[in-house]
Amino acid sequence: MHGLTSRIALGLWLIALLLAALTLTLRGELVTDLQGFAPDPISEGGVPLDPGAGPAGRILLLAIEGGDARARANASDALVAALEDQTDVAGIHNGRLNPDDPALDFLLEHRYLLSPRVNAEHFEEARLAEHLEARRDDLSSSVPELPRELIPRDPTAEIPAVLEQLAAGGGRATTGPQGIWIDPDRERALLVLRGGADGMDLDAQATLIERTQATFAELDTPDLHLRIAGPAVMAVESRATIRGEVTWITAGASLALAALLLAVFRHPHPVWLAAVPLASGILVAAATVTLVFGHLHGIALAFGITVLGIALDYPLHLFAHAQRPRSASIPDIARELWPAIALGAGSTVLVYALMAMTGFSGMAQLGLFVLTGVAVAALVTRWILPTLFPARLRNEGLPPLRLPLPSGLAHPPVWARWGMAGLTLAAVVVIVTTEPFPWEDRLSALHPVPDDQVALDQELREALGLPDVRHALLITGETPEQVLQASEALEISLAALQTAGTLGDYDHAADVLPSQARQKERQVALPTPDTLRERLGAASTGLGFRDGAFDPFVADIENARQQSLLTPEALPEGPLRNALEPLLQAREDGTGWIAWVRLQGVHDPDALAQWADDISTGNDTALQYIDFFRASEELVIGFRNEALERLALGILAVALLLLAVTGAPGRSLRILTAVGTGLLLTVATLVLMGVQLSLFHLIALLLITGLCLDYAVFFSRPLREAAARLRNLRSVSVCALSTLVVFGLLSLSSLPVLQAMGLTVVLGVVFSFFAAALLAPETGQQAAA
Repeated sequence: MHGLTSRIALGLWLIALLLAALTLTLRGELVTDLQGFAPDPISEGGVPLDPGAGPAGRILLLAIEGGDARARANASDALVAALEDQTDVAGIHNGRLNPDDPALDFLLEHRYLLSPRVNAEHFEEARLAEHLEARRDDLSSSVPELPRELIPRDPTAEIPAVLEQLAAGGGRATTGPQGIWIDPDRERALLVLRGGADGMDLDAQATLIERTQATFAELDTPDLHLRIAGPAVMAVESRATIRGEVTWITAGASLALAALLLAVFRHPHPVWLAAVPLASGILVAAATVTLVFGHLHGIALAFGITVLGIALDYPLHLFAHAQRPRSASIPDIARELWPAIALGAGSTVLVYALMAMTGFSGMAQLGLFVLTGVAVAALVTRWILPTLFPARLRNEGLPPLRLPLPSGLAHPPVWARWGMAGLTLAAVVVIVTTEPFPWEDRLSALHPVPDDQVALDQELREALGLPDVRHALLITGETPEQVLQASEALEISLAALQTAGTLGDYDHAADVLPSQARQKERQVALPTPDTLRERLGAASTGLGFRDGAFDPFVADIENARQQSLLTPEALPEGPLRNALEPLLQAREDGTGWIAWVRLQGVHDPDALAQWADDISTGNDTALQYIDFFRASEELVIGFRNEALERLALGILAVALLLLAVTGAPGRSLRILTAVGTGLLLTVATLVLMGVQLSLFHLIALLLITGLCLDYAVFFSRPLREAAARLRNLRSVSVCALSTLVVFGLLSLSSLPVLQAMGLTVVLGVVFSFFAAALLAPETGQQAAA
């Protein structure tokens, strides 16, 4: 009967692994963008926000250094020509006007609706004379303001004014003698590249960055080199750094763990056998999350595998109790240990089940991944692992553990227990009296971005006059016309903020596409053909232009007077649409439109926020000030508070489960006291070390909860013999030691994320182990339990 049960279990296990593998092969999708892991950011008005990237999240800032000014300009032009037609490049600009650009035709045709300089005075005789004198100078200049080919059509130079507004966030950079953007020191040629993919799609951003670097390398300019900055660059570099360090830490931890198991068990089979439940849990958990959510997030997978280290304890318990001499078979030992393994695993599953029910997709995925993996690993340890033991090992058992332990742990003295109680009380005092509590709510503090990359981003942003990534105004309304008019209505107030020093500069959607009301005003300001010809004749006197030289200009003005007004929906693909899309968008739910006002040089955010609360944009629109850094902090706080709430509910549910399963209030209280002691001592120690507690510390505390539950459940088992108690102690000690090896290496990482996880778990394992050992009842008390 036992053999039949084992064969059935083995068959079901293989079927489950096959189905999981098929699921991941056919439907598996690993998502890596950061936005997919965080909770959906929603403004007070229900508008989705993107605090990680903001409106400028797709922008890459390029700087060409070295060589002379002419070489940098040539390389800048060549880079634009090579990249502008790439499918993943929405636009690349270096400040130069290209008269052969096909997209220029639409802008030329509609320049009088788009140009911010168009008004009635702009076409008076005196102003026309000034424009024509400038065009005469262009004809004799080596670096004209307006290309010669455009002078007959655009003597007032409206097209450069329009392109300045459409430079895809190009700000107000200095234009050098060669006609391209340069930095104030004239040592760099500057470009702005806007990618077609979302700024948080790190795979797409990494591909674009690599293509840009490769394209520049193909220009064969050894004296020049390209530097790239921007939020996406920092995010991509952070991910690459994390992946690289995780790789060597994982390899080192695996080798160290294998060496530890070989040294402790003195046999090679426990090394590969221990991996079977863990690997099974990872595979089935990944497939389960994929089926439920439609994809698996890379962060949930990485942290899930880390937290799933709890499951490694289950086979180690089995190995530790399968030593020579033994009185029971391997399947019988697994059956004997099953109540303790099931209780520990069930308690852990309960904690993470509550976490999986959160509304935050990333945390829900992590919870489902861990609870599934823990359950599968426990079942595999009970029903599958005994059948995989080699025949000789099943018959003879493993050699006795080579793990010397202090005799005091088997029979801890009373003073040690009182000492632990005193330390726990002191930990409570430390936590309660620490004000403010050292939570780390800044996501930027967790990113391993080199200081030189941050400095380069700031330098290029200032040189290009780019809007601040952090601050913006959000205007909502029912139609694009409403939000565009509201944007224009803010201009006087925003100018006053500039004068007061609250704000440096700003730009908004109506800079790119004016409202139809403003377009109509510009149409009305355009002169009739007869009036314009008369003024041109007078303004060109003595300048040497031939008669009829500006007939194309007169024709364009007349055409503009009768043009249909532009709307966002009617814009063709090209620079106008590309520049407008980050600033004006239809709401995803189809209930209206949103427009962004991007702010630069915000010196007083509080005053700006108060101004936004007080000002009115009209009855049909609403205005909201957005501080993306503060928004991200609020998301972190919300994430943390919900995780803490779930942890508290989980511990309460575990208490009820322990009481229901064991039927022993004393044993349940010992287990919960050990868990609470481990958590309190860990948190207090981190506080005393001056550590700012982040989301990653919180995830580590959840892992510690699962580990401590396992230790406490095994230490509280009702054992009747001192020898059995010693085996139990060695079993838990092996588990704790293996965890210390893995997370000890992690704590040595230079990355804040990994270091936080490693240090917290190392402290938690030490405190949880000793708390569970000291709270274990004596042998006689256990027998009576």
